[in-house]
Amino acid sequence: MDRVHKKLRHTNIYERNVDWGRKGLNPKHNRSQQFYTEHISSHFQRTVINSLNKVMKGNKAKGSFDIRRREASRMRIQEEIHRHVNHGHTLEKHHVLRDGFLVEMRRAVEEGSSLRPILLLGPPGWGKSTTMARLAHLAPSWITGALKVLVCFVGLTGESRNVRLVLQNLCVQLAETYSHHTELSEGLPQLMNEFHSLLGQVRPDRPVILVLDGIDALSEEHGADVSWLSTLLPPHVHLILSATTDSACAHTLQKSAQPTVLSLPPLSPDDITKALEHQLQTDHRRLQDWQWQLLLQACLSCPSPLYLEAVYAESVLWSSFSPQGSLSLPPDLGGLYVGLLACLERAHGEQLVRRAAAVISLSRGGATEEELLDLLGRDEKVLQEVSLSHSSSTSSSSLPRVPCVLWARLRRDLGSHLTEAETDGTWVYRWTHSELGRVCVKRYLKTDDSRMLLHAHYADYFRGTDSQHRNIFQPLAWTLEEGSTKSYVFNLRKLHGLPYHLVRSGQIQAFLSECVFNYEFLLHKAWGLSVLHIQEDLKGVVLPEKESVDMEVLAATLELSRTVLLQDPCQLASQVMGRLGQIVAEDLPVAPGDPQKFSYLHALLAQCARSSLPVLVPSYSFLVPPGEIPHTLLAGHTSIVTALTRGQRGLVAATCDGDGTLKVWDLELGHAVRTLEGLGGVVGDSLTLCLEDRVLVVRMGQNLQVREVDSGKVIYSESDSLDVPVVTTACDGQLLVAFYDGSHLVKVFDLVSSCSLLCCVNITLDCDPIHKDHSVLVSHNSIKDYVLFAYRSGGQAAVLSARGGAVLSVLRAQHGAASIQAVEMTNQYLLLFCRYPYKRDSEIIHIELYSTASFQYQRSILGCSQDYISQVTVNRMGTHAVAFCPSPRTGITQVVTWNLETEDHKHIARFPGILTAGVCLELRFCVGVCSGERYPRLWDLSSRVNDQTLTYNVHKVKSDGTEEVILMGKHPRYAVCKSLRPGTVRVWNLARSRFTGRPVRVEHGLYGNTDVALAHDLKLYILTDRGTATFTDTPSPIFQTLLIYDLIKRSYVRRQSGLYIVPCPQHEYRLLEGQLLLGLSETRNHLILWDLESGYIKGRMKASHTESLLSSSTVRDRQSQIPPNETTALVMPWDRRTESHSAKCRRLEKEDQREKEEQRSLDREKYNSIDQYLLSGDQQVVVCSYFSHHLNVFSVGSQDHLHTLEDRTSLLILHTAALTHLGGHLVLANYCQAQHIPYLTLWDLQKGTVRKRLKNEPGVCCVAITDDASRVAFGVSGCNKLKVWDPFRRNHKTISGYASLRLGGSNQLYITEGGAKAILLAGELSLWDLEACNVLSVLSPDAHVQCLTPLGGDNSSTLLLGLSHSPALIAVRLTSQSQGVAVGTSSRDEDVFAESSSSEDEDEKDSQTHVGLE
Repeated sequence: MDRVHKKLRHTNIYERNVDWGRKGLNPKHNRSQQFYTEHISSHFQRTVINSLNKVMKGNKAKGSFDIRRREASRMRIQEEIHRHVNHGHTLEKHHVLRDGFLVEMRRAVEEGSSLRPILLLGPPGWGKSTTMARLAHLAPSWITGALKVLVCFVGLTGESRNVRLVLQNLCVQLAETYSHHTELSEGLPQLMNEFHSLLGQVRPDRPVILVLDGIDALSEEHGADVSWLSTLLPPHVHLILSATTDSACAHTLQKSAQPTVLSLPPLSPDDITKALEHQLQTDHRRLQDWQWQLLLQACLSCPSPLYLEAVYAESVLWSSFSPQGSLSLPPDLGGLYVGLLACLERAHGEQLVRRAAAVISLSRGGATEEELLDLLGRDEKVLQEVSLSHSSSTSSSSLPRVPCVLWARLRRDLGSHLTEAETDGTWVYRWTHSELGRVCVKRYLKTDDSRMLLHAHYADYFRGTDSQHRNIFQPLAWTLEEGSTKSYVFNLRKLHGLPYHLVRSGQIQAFLSECVFNYEFLLHKAWGLSVLHIQEDLKGVVLPEKESVDMEVLAATLELSRTVLLQDPCQLASQVMGRLGQIVAEDLPVAPGDPQKFSYLHALLAQCARSSLPVLVPSYSFLVPPGEIPHTLLAGHTSIVTALTRGQRGLVAATCDGDGTLKVWDLELGHAVRTLEGLGGVVGDSLTLCLEDRVLVVRMGQNLQVREVDSGKVIYSESDSLDVPVVTTACDGQLLVAFYDGSHLVKVFDLVSSCSLLCCVNITLDCDPIHKDHSVLVSHNSIKDYVLFAYRSGGQAAVLSARGGAVLSVLRAQHGAASIQAVEMTNQYLLLFCRYPYKRDSEIIHIELYSTASFQYQRSILGCSQDYISQVTVNRMGTHAVAFCPSPRTGITQVVTWNLETEDHKHIARFPGILTAGVCLELRFCVGVCSGERYPRLWDLSSRVNDQTLTYNVHKVKSDGTEEVILMGKHPRYAVCKSLRPGTVRVWNLARSRFTGRPVRVEHGLYGNTDVALAHDLKLYILTDRGTATFTDTPSPIFQTLLIYDLIKRSYVRRQSGLYIVPCPQHEYRLLEGQLLLGLSETRNHLILWDLESGYIKGRMKASHTESLLSSSTVRDRQSQIPPNETTALVMPWDRRTESHSAKCRRLEKEDQREKEEQRSLDREKYNSIDQYLLSGDQQVVVCSYFSHHLNVFSVGSQDHLHTLEDRTSLLILHTAALTHLGGHLVLANYCQAQHIPYLTLWDLQKGTVRKRLKNEPGVCCVAITDDASRVAFGVSGCNKLKVWDPFRRNHKTISGYASLRLGGSNQLYITEGGAKAILLAGELSLWDLEACNVLSVLSPDAHVQCLTPLGGDNSSTLLLGLSHSPALIAVRLTSQSQGVAVGTSSRDEDVFAESSSSEDEDEKDSQTHVGLE
C-alpha cells in the first residue's frame, strides 16, 4: 500500500469505510457496499470524461479561427522542442562511456574553425545519440559566453524526420533568442534562407551551438535535402552533426560542407568492463566466471554500446546453475536480434511475432495499439494460429479478433527494444533502434510484394474498407460541439498515413481519387496540418502521363494560393473554384465519345461546391489561373523590403528592409551571400551597386550614404541636401552621378578616388520639370560616361557626359504631346518610353529608339493599352526591355517584354500585388519587390519569352472591370453591369448555369465619358449633350438630351431634347420608379426631381429654415439645461464664490455673446451645400448632410421637409451612416466636441429625435442596420473588430476579426437574414455569424473588388461581385447542406434574351443550381 501511495497522487486515492455484513462484502445484501461501488464508479466516470474533455478542448486561444490555429501551431512547435530537450537529458544521464573521445571532441570544437561543421560518424548502434546528448550537456563549459544550445534528435518523433519541420523548429528557437519579433515562413526554401539570416544575427556574447543527431534519418519529403548545412557558418556559430558512416547523407555532407570529420571509435576493453560492472552492481547481480567471460568476449567481438546493452539484457535471463557450455551469444548485433525474434516466436507464436514485427517496421513513425490489433486480425495465418492455441468463448464483433492480452504479453517480452513515443498527436510503438527494424524487414518482408501487401492493409485500415472490421471508424476529424461553437481534433494518423501507404502499396488510382482529388481530405489536411503537407504529397509520387496533367494543374493552383491557404485553409474551396472554374468549364470533349482533358478536376470542383464546412464559393473564375510563370521567394529579411538594385558583375542583387539591414543576393544560388547591418536606423529607399559591386550607395530621403560591401564601412555621407538625390552610375560603375529631384543640380563623384567630388553643375533643358516629386528619370545602364536623363511627363531627354559635366545631345520625342515615362540605354540604343495622352482610349506606349553613336532617331516600337509602366529595365545583353506594370486600381502587376530587334511585345506574367521595384539581369533572373512584402520575387522569363501565344496585339481593346452592378427589379434574374470603360454595358442571366461567366448581351459605345448612364428595367437612360444654360443669372452647364436604350430590342426607343438637368457626379443621381430622376440643384442646396417622361421638373425638396429649438431658447434657459459637471466658461468653483456682482455680470455678458456667436454659426450652416444624401430602400425618404451640425429629412412622395436633426455639439455627416429600408431610422457615427466622446447614434426619422446612443465607440469605419432597426453592426478600425448593438434590448457584443483583416474608410458592411449574418468587404470578402459571434468564411481575391451587391429575398447571403480587372460578374454564395430547392418561378417566359435552354433537363439543372435567385 505504501508503494501505491508513492506512485499515485493524493487526488487519485479514494478512501471509504464499508460495513462488513453477514455475507461479507456483497452488494446484493450490503447497501453500504452497493453505495460504495456506485459512488466510485461514477467518480471514475467523471474523472475519465473530464480528462477526455480536457484533451479535446485543449487550451482555448482567444481570437478568430486563424489566430487560434496559429497559436495551436506555435504550441505544437514548443512541445516538439521540449521533447527533444527532455530526450537529450535522458540520454545524457546514462552516458558512462568514451570520456576520452569527449576530450577529442572538445578539442575539435575549441580549436577548429566555426565556419565549418563537425560531423560525427559511426556505424549503427555505436552510441552516436548518447554522445551527442553528452556533448550538448557539456558544451556550455567548453565555449565562453552565454551559449545557446539547440538540440534535435532526428527520428525521435515523426515530425522530426521532415527536414522542413526540423528547420522550422530551429528557426523558431533562433528567432526567440536573437530576433524575437521575426515572422517566419513555412516553406522549405524560405526557411533555409531565414535560417542563415538568423544565424547571421548571433552575437559574440551569445554564441550558439546546434547539435543535430541522425541527419541520415531524414525522410524523403524533400529528398532529405541537406543543402542548408553546406554553406559557411557565420562567426560564433557551431554546428555538430552525426550520421551513419556509410549513409548517402554522410557522403553528401563530406563533399558539400567539407566538415571536420570525427569517427566514433569502438568501445575500449576498459569501457566495456567498466560498463558491465556498473550495470551488474546497479542490478545487484553476479555472474559465474565462465558466464562473465562469455559476456565480456561477446562485447569485445562487437564493441558497440547497443550490442553491449542488448547482450546484457540477454544475460539477465541466465541462471547461476546453467551448465557451462549451454549458453552462447551471437557475435554481432544482427545475429542477436535474430535470436531475440526466434525466442519470441517460440514463446508467442511465429505468425503473431512475424506480423507484429512487420507492422511496426513498415509503419510511418510507429504504430498505435489499435492499428496493431486491427492489422494483426487482418492476417489469416495469425488468426489460425490464435484460434488453435487460444480458444475464445466470445464472438462479439466489438472485440478485436486477436485478444489484447496476446499483444500485451509480446510487448512485455520485447522490453526495452520497443519504445512508446508521441507522434501525430497520439502514442505509437516503434523500435528503440532502427537496426531491429532492418532485421525484421530482412527476416519477414523479403519481397516487394509482401511489403506492398502490408502497406495495402494499412491503407485499408485507414479507409475502413474491410467489411469484417466495421467497428474501426477512422474519420478525418472528431468534432466537439459546445453550444454554437465547434472544436476539431484532426485524425493526423489518417491524414499522414493514408497517402503514405497508398503510394507504397502501388494504389495510385486510389491515392488520386481518395486523397489528392478528394476535397474533404484536402481540406482537413490543409486545416489540421498545412497546405505544404499536401504539396509534399504531390511531389512524392510518380504518375502516368494522363493523370499527371490533373496533378500539375492542381499543384500550380495550390502554389498560387499557398499564402492564402497558410493563413486560412478553409478557403480551399473558393481558391480552387476561383482559379479552375473557367478551365474546367471549357474542358469539353471535342466530339461525342471523346475523353475530357482532365480526369479528376471535374469531380474535385463538384465536391468544393458541396463543402461540409460553410464557405463562400464563387460561381466562376475570378483569381489568377494556373499557367503563369512561377516565382521563387528570396527569404531572409525580417521586415518589409524597401529597396532593390542589381549588380554590375555576376548574378547579384541587393536589397534593404525596414530595419535598415542590407543584403547582397546570389541569384543563381538563391540566397543571401552577405548581410550589412543598418547604421543608426537608416532605412534605404533606393540602392545602387557600383565599382564592380564593391560599393553600395544607399539613399534615405534627402540623405545619401556610400558604403563598402565587404566591410560595411561608410566612405561618404551627405545629409545637408534639401532635395532628394536620384542616383545612377557611369564608366562601368566608377562614377557616381546624383541628380536632385526638383532642381537642376547634378553632382559627379569619382568612386575610385574615395568618392571625391569630380564636378558639380547645374543643367537646364528647354523645358522645366513639370513635377516637384519624382521629376527626374535616369537610365540605370551606361555607355562610356553617358547618362540618359529626362523630366517625367516632359517631351525631351538629354545625354549627359558624366566626366565633362555637359549635355552632349538633347533628344526630342517625335510628337509634341508625348509624355516621357522612363528612359533606358543599351549598347546600341537610347530608349525613351513615351505615353501619348491624347490617345487616352487606347493609351498607346511608344518606345522611341535613338542611336548611341549619332544620337539620331531610329524607329519606334508600339506598346499596348494594357501597359501602365512603373519600372523599366533592360537585360544585360540589350536584347529585351522589361517593364513592370502595377495597377493600383486592380492590385495586379503585369510583366511585359519587348524584343528590341523583332519588336515582339508580350505580356509574359501577371501576379497579385503592387510591385514597387524591379530589375532584370538576364531573362533567367528577373527580380521584383512588392509593396508590404518581406520576400523579393525571382522569375525566369527565358522559358516563355519565345512563346508566340503570349504575343499581344497592341491595338487590342483593354479589358476593363465592372464599375457598377444594377439589379433589375421587374426582371429579378437579370443584372446589368456598367464597365469601367465608358459606353460598355453587359447583361447577365443569374439563373442559367449555361451563362455563368458570359453575359447574354454586350453593348459597346452607348455613351461617352462625359455622359451619365442609369439602368432600370433593362433600359439604359443616358443623359448627354452637355450644354450651357443661358436663362440663369450665371451660365451653368446642363444636360440637354435624354436617350433611352432598350437592351432587349438593342435599339434606342426614345430621344428627348430640350432638357435642363443639372450635371452631377454619377453616384449622386438616383433613377426612381415612374421614370423619376433624383439629383442635386446647380448650387447643391436642395434636391430636384425630374420627370423623364415629360422632361420637366416635378418638384424640389428644400429645407424650410424655421427657428430651431436651439435658437428659440434663451441663454438663461440653455444654461439650466447644462449638466452641473459641465461649465460654459473656464471659471473654477472657488472663483465663482468670490467673484463680485459686476464681475458676474461681465461673465454672463461674455457667455451670452459667445452663445450668440455659436448660434449665428449654426444658423449660417443651414445654408451650406449638400455634402451627401442617403435614399431609403423603398425610395420614399431622403436624408441630406451639409457638413454641419444638422441633417434634413425629406419625403420623396410629397417633396416635403419632414424633420431637421440637430446636434449642437457634433458634426453630423453621412460618410459612416446607414438607413433602414423604409427610412424609419438612421444610424450614424458622430463625435461630441464638448465631451470629447465618440458616439454611435440611432435617430428616429419619423419623430426627428434621438432614439438611442452608444457611448465611447471610436474608430467606426462602416455601419449597417436591419430593416426594423433592431440590430446595428459596425466595424472598428485599429482593433479590426466587428461590433453588434441591439439598441432596443441593450445588448452589445464584440466579434474579433481574423488576422489579415484590415478595416478602413472604404469598407462596405451589410446585414442579412434578419440580422443573423453580416457581409463585410474590407479588401477581402467575409461572412459573419452575428448570433454565434464568429467569422463563418473569408474569400480573398487577387485583385480589388470594385463593387459589391447583395441579392435580396431568400438569397440574402448570395452576393454579386464586380471586379476591377475583369468584366465577369461573379456570384458568391455560402455552401450549405440545404441546397437543391428549386426556384419558385423558372418558366421560359422570363428569359427575355432568347437564351432558354434547349432541353428540359438543362432547365431543371439550372433552376436547382441557382437556388432562389428569383
